[in-house]
Amino acid sequence: MKKGVVYLMLFFSINMFGVVVAVSEEIPDPFDLRVGKTSYDETLNILKSNKWEYKEYEKKQFKMIGEASPERGKNTFLVVMPKHLKGLNGIRLFFGRDSVLDAIIINLEPLLFPVVMDDLDQKYKVVQKKLFGESYSTDYTHVLYEKGNIYIELQKLSAHNVRLVYVSKLLYENYKDFFHKAYESFRVRQRKEPWMKDL
Repeated sequence: MKKGVVYLMLFFSINMFGVVVAVSEEIPDPFDLRVGKTSYDETLNILKSNKWEYKEYEKKQFKMIGEASPERGKNTFLVVMPKHLKGLNGIRLFFGRDSVLDAIIINLEPLLFPVVMDDLDQKYKVVQKKLFGESYSTDYTHVLYEKGNIYIELQKLSAHNVRLVYVSKLLYENYKDFFHKAYESFRVRQRKEPWMKDL
């Protein structure tokens, strides 16, 4: 009898451990791409199956990389032009030196910010929500979500620049501002009228 109870407890423990492992491995997979999991070659196969065109660049100097280059997929990023996805303006896919997907940046039509936010609110845990940020600054409007070891950040960098970033928590600081240099001097300013000096 005691042996049966021990075996039963062992069986349930193993099953519970399996459930915990399965849940912890669950990560977002936009367009079947998984940060930290999808290899460079798997990514190219996904792009080709969708008939999406792309160009590849070095991460540091933004120099274009040719298709025959041995540097392909190592510390590079792909600029992807997806077809037939209304409201999506482009995708950037970043690879580390191990040729595995480091980050995904999806550029969206600005009007989609609230719709995408509502959808993500249902899917992921909200870490931080700042809906009244300043454009052209480091204090921009954003919502930060998490799922497992992945951060998902919906960013409204300016009235015309909305994007969604998927990145591991360890690399979040490296990618959250990638391509976005926020300087106060770039802020769009209205012209001063002569009558304003009398105010």
